[in-house]
Amino acid sequence: MKEMIKRTADGDKMMPANVTYPPSMIATAIELTAVGLTSNATVSGSFVIGSVLVTQKNAMDFYHPDSPF
Repeated sequence: MKEMIKRTADGDKMMPANVTYPPSMIATAIELTAVGLTSNATVSGSFVIGSVLVTQKNAMDFYHPDSPF
């Protein structure tokens, strides 16, 4: 969320760091969860999310003021 990234960039003590979480990965997690809950399919394994640690030093690299989220 751009507001949280901006708070990190501004040095807000309540938001000293954040992590990226690509929306495409959220869709995959929801789909796998739904399959596991609504079918007899076995859903197992692990899913590694390629998140990046966002700190005050690099926050502006991830801040996009025109973003809808």
